[in-house]
Amino acid sequence: MLCQKLNKHWYHWKHQQLRRVNIPKPNGKTRGLGIPTIADRAWQALLKLAAEPAYEATAGERSYGFRPGRCTADAQKLIFDQLKKTCNGKDKLILETDISKCFDEIDHKVMLNGVVLPIEALKGLKRAVKAGVRGEYSSSMKGTPQGGVISPLLANIALDGFENLGLNQWKVSRRNGTLIRGIRYADDAVFICKPGADTKRLREDIDEFLKSRGLRINETKTKVSKATDGFDFLGWHFRVNSRGVFKSTPSSENYADIKAKVKATWKNGAPTDTRLKRIESQVRGWRQYHKNCDMGKHSLWSLRHWVWRKLRAEKRRMAIKEAARARRLAIKGKPPGIADGGGG
Repeated sequence: MLCQKLNKHWYHWKHQQLRRVNIPKPNGKTRGLGIPTIADRAWQALLKLAAEPAYEATAGERSYGFRPGRCTADAQKLIFDQLKKTCNGKDKLILETDISKCFDEIDHKVMLNGVVLPIEALKGLKRAVKAGVRGEYSSSMKGTPQGGVISPLLANIALDGFENLGLNQWKVSRRNGTLIRGIRYADDAVFICKPGADTKRLREDIDEFLKSRGLRINETKTKVSKATDGFDFLGWHFRVNSRGVFKSTPSSENYADIKAKVKATWKNGAPTDTRLKRIESQVRGWRQYHKNCDMGKHSLWSLRHWVWRKLRAEKRRMAIKEAARARRLAIKGKPPGIADGGGG
């Protein structure tokens, strides 16, 4: 039925209002997601399939978030290529940036101007981004819902070129080359600056770029640091030591998250086998994500030992309960294999 409805009415689709769902953030605050209905998500997916190839044809090569055939590991590899010993990574500066409330504040006009779709589909998309939230407001004047299927693509279209800021700073020498390389994943980006790069001018370019899109920098998460001091990006901590050796490890926040997640899974009250399978899946996924990192100090041995102690304590409690039950049945003159209220 839904497939037939999409085929027949895609060009004059009426998008319903969103449902608000708040999820916790690492800093203790909450992030509000706008969740469309199943039918609206299917319609958005249809538009995404049509609009994405046109965007991919001209999209920046150093943008990796929410794009087909690209992942965080590609960004990690590019950072390694820029900071490895043969590239004198220890002499470089890092400008870490974070855009404040990107999905909530992004300008509709700039976002939709970059979308290549049939005119009727584009009108429907405009209605979708202005759909509003049920029980809060009837129409949205800015932003795109984070729970929408097409929202990451719309954000990428609006931010296209952000990672190329600073390419106009060149060094004229025997080996000409740009002084700044930007790497972006959705609304998070880092700029790797060679000696001589003007970070103040780069920051001005960033502010001007974002202002034209109704956005601004999150000052608390934006800073300039030395590569030798290290920086966090995409759940990793990157650092170049004094000898110029590059190292990538799980970030402290990411390491704390997996430990908290495993402990929460153990305490959720599910059967023991179910909890152990979930923990196995969580740890396997975490280690797979960090497979290219130096894991010398992040082996999860202490977490494994914690789970083992909890499992041993649980087995002991079960053994004590079973022994107490056997004693009660022995006093009543029943074999331990027969339940208190059962028959022979």
